[in-house]
Amino acid sequence: MFYLTFLPGSVAALLSLAYAAGAVILFVRMKNRTKWLSLIAASIGLIYLVTLVQRPSVNRHWAASQEKTTSVRNDNDHITIDGFRHCNYRSETNFDVHYETLEFDIDQIESVWFLVQQFSPLEGLAHTFISFGLATDEGPKYFSVSVEIRREVGEEYSPIRGLYRQFELLYVIGDERDLIGIRTVIRNQDRVHMYRVNATPKESQQLFTDIAKRINKLESDPEFYHTFLNNCTNAIVFHTYDLTPEPINWMDPRIVMPGFSDRLAFSRGLIGHEGQSFDELRKESRIDNRAKEVGLTENFSTQLREGR
Repeated sequence: MFYLTFLPGSVAALLSLAYAAGAVILFVRMKNRTKWLSLIAASIGLIYLVTLVQRPSVNRHWAASQEKTTSVRNDNDHITIDGFRHCNYRSETNFDVHYETLEFDIDQIESVWFLVQQFSPLEGLAHTFISFGLATDEGPKYFSVSVEIRREVGEEYSPIRGLYRQFELLYVIGDERDLIGIRTVIRNQDRVHMYRVNATPKESQQLFTDIAKRINKLESDPEFYHTFLNNCTNAIVFHTYDLTPEPINWMDPRIVMPGFSDRLAFSRGLIGHEGQSFDELRKESRIDNRAKEVGLTENFSTQLREGR
């Protein structure tokens, strides 16, 4: 009941208390615990069905770092990204938000990297995102794409709330010093692994093109984030359907629990090389300690990849 956002907050809170009280009373009075569990499960399912009447929106009081959305234009294979984000962090809560315009030709994309950020002692809980590598006259450049909840002011991520259509879905495109830096240098308790994907430049370009289409679609047709069905990892999987011989099952447990997604990618040959074990790959791909050594310098991205 608490997650029925179309109701006034006080009404939703009262209904939630009444629901909890009713569940306790039934537990005391009903001797058949199996029947009680069945009733509770049915009521939870019913509440979820009611939440389906809620509709996503692009107009809310968004948090500063997610106030602006990204759009991508493709003019004869020349890419213009508006809303390219670069936050300057002093701490996790103290930062300046900057938006820029990034331009490049699609054939400059030559590589793609898969990142897994483990923010919990539970290995299955993680955030995943990707980075693209550009070949430029000044040397290689990199940028990240992260599928996240779009937070309102004061909101924090909750996997339970994510089940009940409480967050809109957002694609963030930004500088690696922003999207990787916050998860390594600033949140220094997290563990982050970065894997180069076994994809050709053409496949990497095709992946970006597909992502760009969905980003532009979300501008006029927003979607809700869902902890299991529309999260950071299965969003990436949707974009890989044309790149793998057989589509990856987006309901595979290793996708639903993103902390295991790198194991799935390794088993499908998307990361790692022949003769290498997953443990060896994982050890050499950890970057959070390296990122702390490097710091958020101008050469952050290239220094992260030295020797890889």
